[in-house]
Amino acid sequence: MQITTDIPPSTFIIDPLVMDVFLFIVLIGLFTYILQRQSRSQKNLNTSSMKPSLTVLIVSLLLITLFGPSNLNIYLELGRIYLIGMSWELGSFMLSFTFFLVGLPFMFFRLVFVYQVYKYYLGTTSRKRVVITGILGELQFPIISLLMIPICLSNPNLAVIISIPIPILLIAGFLMLRYIPKPKGISEWTELDEDKDWWDKEKEDVVQ
Repeated sequence: MQITTDIPPSTFIIDPLVMDVFLFIVLIGLFTYILQRQSRSQKNLNTSSMKPSLTVLIVSLLLITLFGPSNLNIYLELGRIYLIGMSWELGSFMLSFTFFLVGLPFMFFRLVFVYQVYKYYLGTTSRKRVVITGILGELQFPIISLLMIPICLSNPNLAVIISIPIPILLIAGFLMLRYIPKPKGISEWTELDEDKDWWDKEKEDVVQ
């Protein structure tokens, strides 16, 4: 006698969170690989004297960029406040690579800021440009949300969002620029005296 059952064969299902973590690991690895290839392609460049290493510095900043909090979003119609990062939103989402892709056009200057910090330690950009990019990274989402208010008010299906930046990434970048010197042998980017940072001006005043 043959016995049949309706139990389907077992199938292997990948947890969405595991897939998201894997995609973020691939993204970080690809970003780091590209930066290392670029640094190796430059002649007479030696970053081995940096403590911590340039790779550790940039990966740390990239982790803050992707997983640290970036904004407080206030949804006026809903009366709710959500804490968000580039890869998550507290209250409605967990860690999500899709959320990162959707929000990237609103916060891509944060990644540009990390790249500018990297270029600074290679001696190919100035601290002033790094600072400007960092400020743009923090203000990009709030500015876009303000510009979207007239559109949201004219469309009842869209919620008005007021975004308040949380400048953890900017502070971390500033602390790196302030306390971690460039590698030996890397010259400063040419800047005018009036473009120097406030901590450099204080040093010069003390010497005089």
